[in-house]
Amino acid sequence: MTKSATRETADIASVVGRKNAIINGNFDIWQRGTSQTADGYGSDDRWQNGASGSTQVASRQTFALGQTDVPNNPKYYSRTVVSSVAGVGNYAIKTHKIEGVETFSGTTATVSFWAKADANKNITVEFRQYFGSGGSPTGQITGISPTTVSLTTSWVNYKVPVAIPSIADKVLGTDGNDFLQLNLWLDAGSNFNARTNSLGQQSGTFEFSQVQMEAGSVATEFEPRSVGQELALCQRYFERNVSFGVVHVIGYACNGVPFAVTKRGVPSITYYSTENGTGTVGSLRETEVSGAAKVVHSSQFNISGIKRIRITSTGYTTTTMSGSFDASAEL
Repeated sequence: MTKSATRETADIASVVGRKNAIINGNFDIWQRGTSQTADGYGSDDRWQNGASGSTQVASRQTFALGQTDVPNNPKYYSRTVVSSVAGVGNYAIKTHKIEGVETFSGTTATVSFWAKADANKNITVEFRQYFGSGGSPTGQITGISPTTVSLTTSWVNYKVPVAIPSIADKVLGTDGNDFLQLNLWLDAGSNFNARTNSLGQQSGTFEFSQVQMEAGSVATEFEPRSVGQELALCQRYFERNVSFGVVHVIGYACNGVPFAVTKRGVPSITYYSTENGTGTVGSLRETEVSGAAKVVHSSQFNISGIKRIRITSTGYTTTTMSGSFDASAEL
């Protein structure tokens, strides 16, 4: 079970003194934006905000300066507003995927977090082991230690020990995309009763801060990391290059653009014609001639960066192009 990608993550962890397996548990990093309504990744880095049938709005909220309800002086917290719609398969959920299904396998780990709601409401903490795709991997294991947590209208620190199953005799996929997944169930139709302790369906506002998962059955104090360290950990999976320029000669951009951090795997790239992920999708902008957006025909890249970009015919031989891009290697 050689896992070079996971070992690289472990190397990064050793550098920053990381005990917390959750990346962006302090909700400092929001590269894509500060709110989302769509399912998937879209706001708080490394967190997927999902809903089906029901709807959710995830957003960044700011703590009052000098507040003492949550320790360590966090700047932001994450809010999810759920509008429940009745249906056996409907749900709203907040999830975090930890690279490497072997993480904590065969041991006890503890999840701790601060949370509150707009009224006394239950949520369910549950785990999933996913063995990846490619080849003939073992099927996913869901319903791992579902635990009901009762939220109040005040910030409270919750601690949930969990026994993670052993992965002995299991088979990994060949694509290197296996993971351990933390699920925070907020709303769940009856199809999910076995995974949620029959949580049921509910609307409401749910807020989270300082999420940590660590080895052992005892939760320790939350481990804060600098914003720079947290950003680097997040950029292994997703990076938004807010502004770059390339020299363009007869259809090709000649100078490469390195990523800030080596990616988990070969990423998908989305180009934008203006800064910070805005403008025309799939294009870059002429900066010396017309200023118009020009479609990116193709590009060559790997886990380290973009090597070459080809633009559709422009009618001239040499100019510069600028814009921004997203590089995603999310699980």
